[in-house]
This record gives sequence, structure tokens and C-alpha cells, in this order.
Amino acid sequence: MNLKPSDLPLLVSLDMLLEERNVTRAASKLHVSQPALSAQLARLRRLFKDPLLVPSETGRGMVPTPKAEEMAAALRDALSQLGTLGDPHGAFDPTRDAATFRIGGSFSAVSSFAKPLIQAFQEKRNRELRLAFRTGWEDMDVLAQFESGEIDILLAPNEQLPSSLKMRSLMADEFVMLQREGHPRGTHPLTIEDYCSLGHLIVSTTGRMYGLMDARLKELGLKRDVLVSAPHGDTVGPILRATDLVCTLPQSMVDAVGPGVEAYAIPFDMPDMSLAMAWHSRLDKQPAHRWLRDELIRVSHRLHPTRHVEPPKSLFPIIERVRDGYH
Repeated sequence: MNLKPSDLPLLVSLDMLLEERNVTRAASKLHVSQPALSAQLARLRRLFKDPLLVPSETGRGMVPTPKAEEMAAALRDALSQLGTLGDPHGAFDPTRDAATFRIGGSFSAVSSFAKPLIQAFQEKRNRELRLAFRTGWEDMDVLAQFESGEIDILLAPNEQLPSSLKMRSLMADEFVMLQREGHPRGTHPLTIEDYCSLGHLIVSTTGRMYGLMDARLKELGLKRDVLVSAPHGDTVGPILRATDLVCTLPQSMVDAVGPGVEAYAIPFDMPDMSLAMAWHSRLDKQPAHRWLRDELIRVSHRLHPTRHVEPPKSLFPIIERVRDGYH
């Protein structure tokens, strides 16, 4: 293959086709006609001696070939680097420039950051600035997701992040217990006897019936009753408001649960839930990504002050397996 400088627009088109996997949508975003983009795809196929994208058997869009998938991350990285050449200062203007940020993480982390981050984006009054959130990161091949561009940043507890990623601590969040307003327990300060006697709700996509709190209670010679394991975090508010169950979660998530619930301090010593953001080194110097990281830091300061950077790791080995934030 002999790729000429004049073929650069073809690479931009290929990047968009790999992202959208649909000729019509890609043509619209590139501001070209569908026949023109189809002609560019035909030329790309000749250049790379590969079909690159083929019609999906489901009839919905197109599917990249193995060669196209292998090229995708390197192509996106190369175009990103070229994009910074036009601005010698490496600036990103969130009020004018276009960018789509894909943020992955645990449900608790995304729930804590989604609303204030969306509000911060809305303040820029720029409809070319977009956010896409993805939860359930424990089921992802995280490094592959970063390299393919499916996520740009990951929000998760510090100790669970792959060591090969760059990382910045955001905050250390204390745990609280939530109960509905008018709960028969009353509104007096929570005691450890109260905590163990109540029926507990946890959230787990795998249906587990234990959490970090159970490990700590076991060390104290105590136990609680986990009566319900729900698959999705957005069910916590409705379940708590309709029952006498309680749920333990980080303080920063209380607003995401919604109205009609009350928060009480946990009546035994627990390490805080540490939260960090992580990203791939290929994105480290990208102006838009640097701006996003700065924005997440600003949001974290409003959510909760950081009390420490390195939370205790030895106290609860089970934390390595509990990733959703509900305990």
C-alpha cells in the first residue's frame, strides 16, 4: 500500500465509519453525501486490500473486519495527534470545539458524577460537547476498551485500577446507611445493634448476597441480614421507599437515590471508599482529554473533599471483588 498525503481525508472518513459503523450516519457527521462516502470506502478497500467494513447479518449497520479493528486504535490516536498540530498551544475550547467523551465506571461512581458533570457541560452552551456513560466496568476488558476508544476515562476505586493506566485520585467518600422517611426504626442515631437487626439491600449484577460491610462485621463477630440483591442501582430509591429495607452506600451517592430517604452514619469504623479516574497513556496529552480530567477534578471538589489519597488496603481483601459501591 502506498498512502499519499492526499489520502489523509480518507483516513478521517475511515475513522468516522469505524466509530459509527453506518454509512448514512457517518456521512452526515462528515458533512458529505452518502454516495461520496461510499466511494471513499471503496477507495479505502483498494488501498488496504481489505473489505474493512461489511454489512451486518442483522441488517443494522456494518461490522469491521479483523484488520479494521486492528487499525482502529492506532488510526484514532494518529488523527488525535494530528489534530493538535493546528493549535500550537494545544488548547481545547469547550464553548466551541466538538468532542464526545465516553466515561466508564462502577454504577456508584457514575451516579455520583453524572449529574454535576452534565450540568457543567450544559453551562458551556455547546451542543457539540457530548457525554456517554457506561457502567458495569468489571465485565469489561478495560485495556481493550481504552485502546479501541470505547471509553476515554474510567471512574473506579483506586485499588481496582490496572497499574498500566495513568491515574489521579478524586476523593475519599465515607459510607452511610439509607432508610426511607418514616422508617419504623425511627430517626435516632444508628447503633451497631440497629444495623445488624435490619433487613439490607445490596446491588449486584451477579446476584451476590454479601458486601464489604459483611466482611467488616464478621471481623467484629457480628452479621447482618442481606435480604435482597438487586441487579441495577437505579432500583435502590424505589425499593427503599416501598419497604423497610436499608442500603449502605457512599455519601456522594445519596442525591442519586432521590427524595424520600434519610442517611445515617455507619456505627463502626470503616475505611472510606476511595475513588479515582484512570486513562490510557495515549490520551495523556490530548487537549480535550486534559480538559475533561480538569473538569472531573472540579466536580469532585464540589461532591466531597479528599481526605486521603491512599486508603487502607490490608483491612478488607474482599474489596478487590466488590465493585459496584453498594455494601
